Amino acid sequence: MAFNFNRYDQEKISDGTWEEIDGGQFKIAKSGNPRHLEAIERIGKELQEKWPNGDIPVIKRIEAKAKEFAEGVLRDWKEVANTDGDSVPYSVENATTLLMNDEPLYEALMRKSRDMARFENKRIESQKKKR
Repeated sequence: MAFNFNRYDQEKISDGTWEEIDGGQFKIAKSGNPRHLEAIERIGKELQEKWPNGDIPVIKRIEAKAKEFAEGVLRDWKEVANTDGDSVPYSVENATTLLMNDEPLYEALMRKSRDMARFENKRIESQKKKR
């Protein structure tokens, strides 16, 4: 049985691909990529240091999850504006704030970050073989 050992493009997994969501362009990496895992670990340690008894306020846990995603998965954006129509540049801080305040967008970004088809290598006909 032949298996595809090179199905996914590691650069796309780490650096992301551009996706259109609700009129904005977002560069989204794979959830669980090395940078994302590092952000999860570091931010988790920061929370433990601040609240060693484990009583982390809910809003701080929500903010931590948004920041982990902003740092580790969301790489950039284009055509993102606030409700006044002013363009908002990408930064981890701006992304964290947006994710905390726009749950439908956050959920759409999370779905895209787990869609493995987005990270596949381009296949050529000679690579396609029936199993």
